[in-house]
Amino acid sequence: MAGFIAGILTSSAALADGGKPLDGLRGAIEPSGLSIEAEYTGEWVSAHQGAADGKSFFLDNVNVLVNWDLEKAFGLKGTTLYMNVLGNSGDRPNDRIGTLEGVSNLEVADGRFKVYEFAVEQAFGDNTSVSFGYIDLNAHFYATDASGLLVGPPYGIGTELAATGSNGPSIFPSTSLALVGKFKPTENSYLRVGVFGARAHNWGDPGSSNNFNEGSLVIAEAGLTSRGLLALGGWRYTDKVAAYRPTGPAASIQPWGIYGLVEQPLIESETGPSVTGFVRAGVSDGDTSDFTGSFSAGFLVDRALPGRPNSQFSLGVRHAYVSDQFKDTARSNGDTPKSGESGVEVTVADQLTSSISLQGSLHYAPNPGAVKSAEDALISSVRLTVAF
Repeated sequence: MAGFIAGILTSSAALADGGKPLDGLRGAIEPSGLSIEAEYTGEWVSAHQGAADGKSFFLDNVNVLVNWDLEKAFGLKGTTLYMNVLGNSGDRPNDRIGTLEGVSNLEVADGRFKVYEFAVEQAFGDNTSVSFGYIDLNAHFYATDASGLLVGPPYGIGTELAATGSNGPSIFPSTSLALVGKFKPTENSYLRVGVFGARAHNWGDPGSSNNFNEGSLVIAEAGLTSRGLLALGGWRYTDKVAAYRPTGPAASIQPWGIYGLVEQPLIESETGPSVTGFVRAGVSDGDTSDFTGSFSAGFLVDRALPGRPNSQFSLGVRHAYVSDQFKDTARSNGDTPKSGESGVEVTVADQLTSSISLQGSLHYAPNPGAVKSAEDALISSVRLTVAF
């Protein structure tokens, strides 16, 4: 208790010295192998053109990540326990804006606090590890660092995978029980394999808590990291689901997909702007969801603003290809479908203090919803993030 109180008092001193509010607490619990990170993000989204023209929305996110090094605490070699607590609230801007892929990766259908991840990782030497628990699939698969600043959901994970499963795969905002293995054959290569419950469901989510009552989602990814990233991945569900057929009898198949990732440094500098480009593409079976594939590309600039070493700028373009099922549904509703939905995002961010960062984004989506009658959407957003 004395150490905890001392940590709180030290936190006050850290703030005065330009540190983070929880720095003192971190120092107090570090000898026991514990570490904690906490962050609050508030976002203001405004529509300047399109179905939501003139409307504004607010949404926010609280994220608390706790890691416990059990080797340091109890001598369990290579063992780490981690927990990620997530809290979301606020508006649902895309209900009014009407894009297929979304404009904010903070938006959720049902905002509340939850234990988002809770898992144990066991390392076997420096090259092999296994994790078990509630795990975010996108933390290990189908991810590129260079697209991470962009706030649009498709820059996190491909839409053709994100749209699968009765409650989505094990990604934000709900995860499922999973087993993930990671192996590094060489210093510059890796192989990852995961088995996830097909139905994402955290404690307190509505519906059945059995993540495996609809089978499993099996995913694997292999990559080279000698200079940037070159990776190929594939996924498949173990249970069959209804497949759409425009004519003839319906069928049942196992949903599947493959994807590729490329991330390469374009300009390298230790003091000036550095530029990293990315390309991401995936295809799926095209018969079990509204999407047959997706594509995104762009670049990230570090040290983007003169005299601002933590400033960043990013640009991304995206396109999601819609399925025959989507097109026929659109026609039955009296709309004229397009081949897919496109969008462009530009964003700039800077760290104002050790605890506070600010980010502004601009999104443009022609004919959102992939129907020709929809007016083009122009959206801006501003994010304030406070790290504790």
